Amino acid sequence: MANMAGNENAVLNRAIIMFRKPARRWVLLAAVATIIVVQLTVLLRTSPDKLAGYAETVHKYKPEIHGNAGLLNALYNQRLPPQESGRKKCSEIMIPKSYWTTTAASTPAFVTIPDVGHINVDDTVCIRVVVPARKQRVHMAYTPFPNTPWDSVLLDLVGQRTGVSVPVHLQPVMDIRNTFRDESHVYEADVRLRDVDEYRAEGYVEFRDALWNCDGELAPADYIPEPLHIPSALRVDVVDPQKTSAYDLERYMELPLCTDLDVEGRWVSIDALPFNTDLVPPPDDHGRVWLPYTCRLQRIKYNEFMQCLKRQYPLMHWFGDSNLRRVLKKLTTRGDWCGTSDEHQTRPCICEDYKEEFTPFNATYRELIIDFDETGGQMLTDKDADFLHVPDNQTRIYFHKWEGLSSKNKPVWHNSFEESVTGRFGIPAVAMISLTNWDAAFDTRAHFALELERLFDIVKQEYPPTTELIIRTGQYFCCRSDYDPPDTRAFSRLRNAYFDQYVVAAFQEQFGHTHKVRVWNVASISEHRPWSYRNETTDCNANHARSEIVEIENQVLFNAMCN
Repeated sequence: MANMAGNENAVLNRAIIMFRKPARRWVLLAAVATIIVVQLTVLLRTSPDKLAGYAETVHKYKPEIHGNAGLLNALYNQRLPPQESGRKKCSEIMIPKSYWTTTAASTPAFVTIPDVGHINVDDTVCIRVVVPARKQRVHMAYTPFPNTPWDSVLLDLVGQRTGVSVPVHLQPVMDIRNTFRDESHVYEADVRLRDVDEYRAEGYVEFRDALWNCDGELAPADYIPEPLHIPSALRVDVVDPQKTSAYDLERYMELPLCTDLDVEGRWVSIDALPFNTDLVPPPDDHGRVWLPYTCRLQRIKYNEFMQCLKRQYPLMHWFGDSNLRRVLKKLTTRGDWCGTSDEHQTRPCICEDYKEEFTPFNATYRELIIDFDETGGQMLTDKDADFLHVPDNQTRIYFHKWEGLSSKNKPVWHNSFEESVTGRFGIPAVAMISLTNWDAAFDTRAHFALELERLFDIVKQEYPPTTELIIRTGQYFCCRSDYDPPDTRAFSRLRNAYFDQYVVAAFQEQFGHTHKVRVWNVASISEHRPWSYRNETTDCNANHARSEIVEIENQVLFNAMCN
């Protein structure tokens, strides 16, 4: 041991002597620099598996994307290291420094589940996505809204047995580096899982550099999805060892009836239901039923809904676009519009119904008054009719068709309110307001905010606290950009979602203390559909929900208003 210590000291002394000589000093510095460069090169070329903490296997990355909207099909077959059971929130799990130093030149964007393993029903799991810095092809004109991400990442956790799809709502990690355009970005979300199954991540990067937000005069960016590196062994097993889950389908009929318009749920195969399928809303065209987790939807017939309206909501005011028009087509025909599976495949039922002949009302009118009874609804055409009083044994909907608060309204939307709406048509039990679809497509967020303030003033003037306010979200949008001339729409999944969030938060802040405010969240219903079904809207520039989805959205409304 003494000899070893002496040898080490001798080597150290020789190194010090050599370093004191200028020529040799530069040789040593060059050698050290070379070693550092080599180590950095190795680090930057480290695979996503090592960066994410997984055992690395040799693989060849294939960046091709197959399919119309580009689902990533090049998955990897890595083995995950064993993990201790016990759930942690994302905020409790350290982010490796290596995530911030990756570059797109050496590492693709990747998904990681840092606390992977099995969880119990109703637990959350932390999901992270790292989008490495890309120094080239940076688009400087596009910017995100405040406190929103640079990158748009579409990600779902998909049950391998049930097909249940759970959207992952990623948020930027609270780190200064996430605010810079040309840095690596780290996103995370705590995702709650309620159905027993094995879940795997599926998704891709839709846009970088805030290309998802074509605000103002900016043109929609090309939709060229970028693959996410998702190890095939990256999975979460949700277990119910005691068989006590409140979300088990065997216990669904024990749940209380739904009375809320915004309830989280999932799409379940009708073949998996252990009860009479007539007791729940009808399935979509793929044989899947929308079932909330914490309450029970019952199938309510249209004549039953009309009886309910007559008792509780004899007069309603609806403000919305063509999506509400499609709802009214269902109501006025007691569900017969697009009521058969064969009709579901026709163009008006799939997408565009504007030019369709429809006798109960004229779809081109800006204002409609429709009176309903158990047999259906009909537009009021008598100009001498009493617009202030609803006939006995009927219910009435005043429908104001608008293109949101956008400049596409001709004349401008607020001109219609120069004469009091309630003064002309009475004070309703419910005022339903639908926005986002046209606003996100054709308006800037800044101008929309000003118009929304103008709308708030009108609502305060027209509707007393006894009038319930129902805010209907825009339709869910994904999987494409719109290039339909001449009115190219600025749609994107994130842009539409942030418009919805802004509208809902603003209405709740303005009226939550004076009125009953409820949110009819139709976007969430479609967002939870399997990706391939969501992708069916890519050939519908208007982004209308298909008629069978309109029926399911209506059932949510019927239950919330009448249970």
